[in-house]
Amino acid sequence: MFWDQIATSLPLVEETGAGAADDEVIVTFCWRDAEAEEVLLFANRLTDERHLGETMLERKAGTDLWHASFLMKGDWRASYSFLCKHPGEPAPWESEGQVELRAVLHRGYLDPLNPDWCHNRQGIKQSVVSLPDAPLQPWLFRRDDVVPGTVTLEAGPDGRDVWLYDPAGAGLNVDLPLVVALDGEVWTGHHSLPTTLDNLIADGHLRHVRCVLPASGGRDKRWEELAGGEGADYIVNQLLPWVRERRAVTAETYVVGQSLGGVTALRAGLTYPELIHGVASQSASLWLDDLADAVTPEAKTRVHLAHGTQEWVLDELHHDLVDRLRAAGIDVVSAEHNGGHDYAWWRSAVADGLRALLPPA
Repeated sequence: MFWDQIATSLPLVEETGAGAADDEVIVTFCWRDAEAEEVLLFANRLTDERHLGETMLERKAGTDLWHASFLMKGDWRASYSFLCKHPGEPAPWESEGQVELRAVLHRGYLDPLNPDWCHNRQGIKQSVVSLPDAPLQPWLFRRDDVVPGTVTLEAGPDGRDVWLYDPAGAGLNVDLPLVVALDGEVWTGHHSLPTTLDNLIADGHLRHVRCVLPASGGRDKRWEELAGGEGADYIVNQLLPWVRERRAVTAETYVVGQSLGGVTALRAGLTYPELIHGVASQSASLWLDDLADAVTPEAKTRVHLAHGTQEWVLDELHHDLVDRLRAAGIDVVSAEHNGGHDYAWWRSAVADGLRALLPPA
């Protein structure tokens, strides 16, 4: 049977025929459901919320097989899930507002024949497609041969949860550089940045560092603080003094963030270059704040700026910011990933940024 043959090999990846681009492959997503009337593939930024029909699956007549194929470059990586309309039920994606639609799309079904998955920001599991040329992600998971550092949960300067990471093999009295990783509840719960740090340090790709991971404080607080520009002031004026009272750290400080956290990390680094030595940003929400007032020749913080080439809103904005940073004499590394606004690649791009900013001595 077809389903027995593919076992755990979905989605299907096939070479293109003669005349097609050498770096492209055909990717086929499959779903099994005899009762469904419609099936929607939600693949991060392949699916356009304005044109959902473009990623609807077709049913093979007389079977329970639903399928859809796409021509993609061979280095694509994205999270995805399926949503189904069954008889007597409204289509779950028929939501009135954009916020409600996004909430629905991020709660689809895992692909049962794909063992690779990651959590989204809400903590919901989504399958991950990684095509053959997608970058390797060797530092994500716990390894038996690596001694883990310690992670301590404390109440931060304003009462929110804050996690403190101390690497193995470095005493608490040894001064080490500090990494600030925003959205700490994501990086200690849904993904493990401490594990990534352990592996990078053990493999000799990163200096010993301490890390502080403040929680966002919830959706409303996150929007108020990160989208409103207050997050940079919180990092510098509240969080850093609080950490220095509790840990031995050098003046060397780096900030990591994604989306709203990415633009906040950039603003912190560009506004306080005397305190923030480097920034690793993934998919910064530059549609909200293009940082025009922060990009000055005095802002000498080093920047590792990554975004997804499938992010149709952010792609041009990131290229523009890179040009403005370099014109101002700022040291910036620009990295592109064939993906969307997505933890599927963010979770390893963090490692890329830290390796660039804090290489071993």
